[in-house]
Amino acid sequence: MGELSIQLTLTSKFPWGYPLRFELQPFCFLDPMMSSSPFEIFRRNLKPLMVLLTLLALFAFVVLPALDTYLRRGGGSNSDPVVAEYDGVTLTQSRVARTTQQHRAVVGFLSDLGQETIRRGGVPQVPGFQYDQESGQIQSIGIDANPSNEATINTMRFYSEAKKAGFDLDDTMVRTWLSRYTDGLLSDNEISSMLMQFTRNQMGPIQLHEHLRMHLLADLYQRSAMVGLMNGRLPVSTPLAQWRNFLKTNQSATVNAYGVLVEEYIDQTNETPSASQITEVYEAGKDLLAYPNDQDPEPKFRRPDSAKIEYLVADLNEFVEREKAKLSEEQIRAEYERRLAGGDFQLPVEEAEEAADELEAMETEAAAEENAEPAEEEAPAAETEEPAAEEMTEENAEAETETEPASEETSETSTEETPAEEASTEETSTEETASEESSEEPAAEDSSMIRSRDEAVQLVALQEDDAADDEAADTEENNTETDDEMELGDGLDLGDEPSETKPQPFEDVRDQIATEMVSETARQKLDQTITEVYGLMRDYFSEMAVHEGNVAVGVSDESDAPKRPDLEAIAAEKGLGYGTTGLVNRVSIGDDPIGESYGLGQSLQRRGAPYYAMMFGAAMQDGSSIPSQPEFSPQRSVDLENAKSYVSWKTEDIEAYTPELDEVRDEVIMAIRTQEARDLAQKAAEGIAEAVGQGKKLADAIPEGKEANWHTDLGPFTWLNMVGMMQTSMGNVPELNAVGNEFMQAVFSTEAGNVKVAPNSPKSVYYVVQPIEFQPDVEQLREQFSQPQQRFMAQLIGDDGATNIIRGFFETVNERTGFEMKTGDDR
Repeated sequence: MGELSIQLTLTSKFPWGYPLRFELQPFCFLDPMMSSSPFEIFRRNLKPLMVLLTLLALFAFVVLPALDTYLRRGGGSNSDPVVAEYDGVTLTQSRVARTTQQHRAVVGFLSDLGQETIRRGGVPQVPGFQYDQESGQIQSIGIDANPSNEATINTMRFYSEAKKAGFDLDDTMVRTWLSRYTDGLLSDNEISSMLMQFTRNQMGPIQLHEHLRMHLLADLYQRSAMVGLMNGRLPVSTPLAQWRNFLKTNQSATVNAYGVLVEEYIDQTNETPSASQITEVYEAGKDLLAYPNDQDPEPKFRRPDSAKIEYLVADLNEFVEREKAKLSEEQIRAEYERRLAGGDFQLPVEEAEEAADELEAMETEAAAEENAEPAEEEAPAAETEEPAAEEMTEENAEAETETEPASEETSETSTEETPAEEASTEETSTEETASEESSEEPAAEDSSMIRSRDEAVQLVALQEDDAADDEAADTEENNTETDDEMELGDGLDLGDEPSETKPQPFEDVRDQIATEMVSETARQKLDQTITEVYGLMRDYFSEMAVHEGNVAVGVSDESDAPKRPDLEAIAAEKGLGYGTTGLVNRVSIGDDPIGESYGLGQSLQRRGAPYYAMMFGAAMQDGSSIPSQPEFSPQRSVDLENAKSYVSWKTEDIEAYTPELDEVRDEVIMAIRTQEARDLAQKAAEGIAEAVGQGKKLADAIPEGKEANWHTDLGPFTWLNMVGMMQTSMGNVPELNAVGNEFMQAVFSTEAGNVKVAPNSPKSVYYVVQPIEFQPDVEQLREQFSQPQQRFMAQLIGDDGATNIIRGFFETVNERTGFEMKTGDDR
């Protein structure tokens, strides 16, 4: 017998990089003289070998990953902070991040699955799925398609609440949902195969079902709060709320207003507030987000989320110009001739001559200013043309009298030349002559036509009433007279005969024709280009989601990261614009051109959410919220006014943080002094209002030297302006500074002639406002409100009461479960 020493070396991806070695000895086997068969050796040592291999497998697949995760977290240090707590559940940053990454993978997979279903001729049949036929893009997949840490936290806690409320979905129901999502065109095996391929075997049907169950139940629980408050996407509002909304958008006011400026009272405040005041104001505002604007009166010191953004922009006008450059002169002229033959580009002779004269005058303006003689010589020519025109009129008098009598002589001549005309014709001519004497307007010559129409209406009424025989006879006579009058009307020019026209020159309409020829092609190419670029960016985002998930579980490392698309190079290749921003937030992004764009509209909406809401998140009027976008999640937006389309993503995302008191001490002190100045300005405004209430005119109550702050006859303006479905903006009073709801409430709740004091939105000005007139009157408004369309538009604005109920529901859930989001200072 002999001994064999076996040494096994395992290499692990530990940070220190050293291999692990295991040495097993001795290992006995039979002497070759006794048995030289390797199968005999394996058979005799099978049991210990199986034990050894089992231990190695457990160590490699159980112990090593756990140990690696432990070491990556810092060996138990506080490197995995708690980000949220609810109902006794603690959510760590790594757990939330891992779930968010898996959510991204599910979103990407469902998007591909939907596209495959549509490619096979089906349409996903699940609630919430939306597909844009024009762009070929899926707009909604039926679950939340905007993965973020905040969205993950809310999904997990509402999923927990749904299970406590008794909601549940088993695997059979989830498979049914997937079957409806694929419209029955893909089998379970095909879905599983696509899932494994998309996630590179990192996610299977079990994980997919669990994520779908969590998102569907969380969404179901949140929608249950909307029962009775929302009708689909439309808020349910009471008739009284609809009436109030209708007044806000349809009743206009005209006012006088005098503004008391808060800044003029800053010097009268205390420059050195007490330490207790400073601490109190800081503590009250340290967790409130502060944005770089002066439109918010509340002291806020927390620095908001900010990001750097990279974007591509497609200008429709540039695409049109590129397509126009491809057209030849022959193509444009051929289109001009074709449309000219069809009756396009025709102008009345007078207008055509005026346009030609204006063009000629512009070309010879310089010469005409230097020498006025040619203009003087043209005058006699113009005079000589008039007799010629008169001669032509006399020569063609007979023809003209058949179409339009110009005077009494012409009418009489016409009557004499047609002796065979019946009495009705003579009466018509007499009436037309009388109308010419009373008015020179051509419209007065239509009296016979108008009378014939009235008689025709009377005849129809008589026929429907089954009149007596003698009345029927009268009807036939009237009918004959009407026909005669109509025949005469056909022979007379009652203003219906088209005037002589003259075609526009090719040079005047060349650019218009070229633009119309290529507009549709340019739009299609723009949309195709944007869709292609969006697809590249979306692929990178999905690949990064899978990669980060692999890194989180230790399957991959940073060296395997997918290559990020070079948007600047893509822009140069495809003829797009390229841009980046510095560090911006939801307010400062408005200074960049992309900040003027909106998301793609859905359903009846003309446009989607504003760009700042798309990228940084926002609360909506229906009680829902838009989550903040993660890094490298591409978003499409459009600027309809400037005909520009954007695709953008965040390249760097910085979370909000709270600065220390010493860092913002000056801001705190200024906030204290500003509040004191507001109190002084309000007292001054109320003093003026009191003087007006005692009989003094508002114009006479204004302090001397403050006339610049006095405004009269402002408006008319409404409380709210409709800018889209379920979207409104504050009424525009451009002469005043950022008026808001308090100002509008004061205006529309005060009788004409009375005064009331109200601040503007940032409380930087206190206005003494005096309504002068309201339009239209209440009775007319009530009549308009009785129309169903008006009530529907008023319903779209929503109901503050319903919104508050929804908000209160979620606040109750937060309080009941002890929900708390941990900020950076709390971790």
